[in-house]
Amino acid sequence: MSRQDKHCTEVNFEHYKELLATSQSPSREVPSSKQPHQPDVPTQMSRSFNSKKREASPQSGNARKIVRGGAKRFGLPQVCEEGTSRQLIVREESPWDTYRRTLRCTLAGDVFIAARRSRPSQAVAIREYTKEDVAKMRRLYDILDHDNVLTARECFVNEGCMYALVNDPPLTLEQLVGCRSLYPTETELASMVWQVLSGLCYLSDTGLEHQSLICRNILLGLDGVIKIASLEMCVECPPGQAQKVYIKKLASITMEVMQKYVKDDGMVGVDDVERWPVDSDAFEFLSTLSTTESIESLKEQPLVRKKGRLVGQLVLLARSVLVSARMFYSYEQE
Repeated sequence: MSRQDKHCTEVNFEHYKELLATSQSPSREVPSSKQPHQPDVPTQMSRSFNSKKREASPQSGNARKIVRGGAKRFGLPQVCEEGTSRQLIVREESPWDTYRRTLRCTLAGDVFIAARRSRPSQAVAIREYTKEDVAKMRRLYDILDHDNVLTARECFVNEGCMYALVNDPPLTLEQLVGCRSLYPTETELASMVWQVLSGLCYLSDTGLEHQSLICRNILLGLDGVIKIASLEMCVECPPGQAQKVYIKKLASITMEVMQKYVKDDGMVGVDDVERWPVDSDAFEFLSTLSTTESIESLKEQPLVRKKGRLVGQLVLLARSVLVSARMFYSYEQE
């Protein structure tokens, strides 16, 4: 093949030099007759690619998750209204779409132990309230916020009933009383009394009177935290009016914890002075309950002031109750 038969390509470098000089020198103008308007080549390609991408996106079949069912109501706007994360989140839907019931037990009322359907290893406690208690409990859970009072972070309202997700401790003081061979030490008694007293002061200041304040309705956690439960038994009253009622109920609770029973004659005291000596702080506190008229003044008693805040002292006692009081559990497999 001869050299003349081969194709030759000619590149005009002068033209590209002129274009480059024009782009680098904004002040230099190129006559329109010599430089016709041409769109930038990369811009044309980018627009073409984006256009094709927009056309192809509706036909994409790479969706990894398919959401079925009705739209969920998010509780986040409710949280943001008051600027606090403590406000109750209310969902207008059935809790059993999200959770699966595994156990039903009696702990200061009926409680469902349920597992999240998407994560079965996560168990929660759910309390059910009937139609007549829904309005009251929705308001109470929305305003109550205290470490020693049962609270709920969110609830479900469905078919007139309300289901509250609560941090439910696994024991009650009734189970401690039922363990006939298990008695608290003075330090453990002080921790229990201080926590119950703190919860009662909070309810009194809030204007609530608990009408069924007994050991069965006071929860005990394995972390030593005590919570007043069965809040559906609360009624409204002027702040501070329930103090005398609470002092009387606290006396009965303290006697039951100390000696497993309440004195028949209505007197406040203990019969076992060997376990609870007359000169002990526990005996002095119990004696004060029969004369005091202010629940706030009880916080200044030596038993509460010196030893009451040691919540961790109840951990060992709570675990002992859990082992010894399994017979008290009433449950049904769901």
